[in-house]
Amino acid sequence: MDFEKLLKELKEEIVAEAIDKFGDEGKLIVDDMKAYLKSSEEKLKKWSGLFLAGAIDKDELEWLLKSQKDLLVMQALVKAGVNKIKAGHFKNRVISIVLNKLVSLVI
Repeated sequence: MDFEKLLKELKEEIVAEAIDKFGDEGKLIVDDMKAYLKSSEEKLKKWSGLFLAGAIDKDELEWLLKSQKDLLVMQALVKAGVNKIKAGHFKNRVISIVLNKLVSLVI
């Protein structure tokens, strides 16, 4: 697995989802996504390896990803006027994107 390629694809998918959901304001999250992926990189690498090796299942992987949710700070969206509830829903969507991407590597 090319982990750098995975991180790049995740960033692109998350930013595309943000632009789709929030319009031009969604472009503002690029730095937030970089910070999130950077702060989670080692754990994502470890967890994806465990998942691909079959050492953890999808539910365990999802639980681990959700444990990192607080690291996902949507400061740019909140500053742009997106309310905290919508930003919170988007955090959940980001976790889903990461989970689905990792699961798709196994299928």
